[in-house]
Amino acid sequence: MADERTRVEIALRNLIKARLLSMQVPGFAVGRWCDAWEAEAARRGLEPSAASWEDGIRWIVAKVAAGEQPPD
Repeated sequence: MADERTRVEIALRNLIKARLLSMQVPGFAVGRWCDAWEAEAARRGLEPSAASWEDGIRWIVAKVAAGEQPPD
């Protein structure tokens, strides 16, 4: 079950990365923004899910629109 969950989480993250690229988030920053959202989601107590990643997309796009750079 854990392996399946891991595969689903990886697939979901890859889907989100593709969506962010299609939204003109710079490719060099997409992975770092995803890492930043995962840390933020953990601070919020959110489990990885399609719904939490939808929140993540909005959070990332807002940060990018504000001119912020992803953490290193």
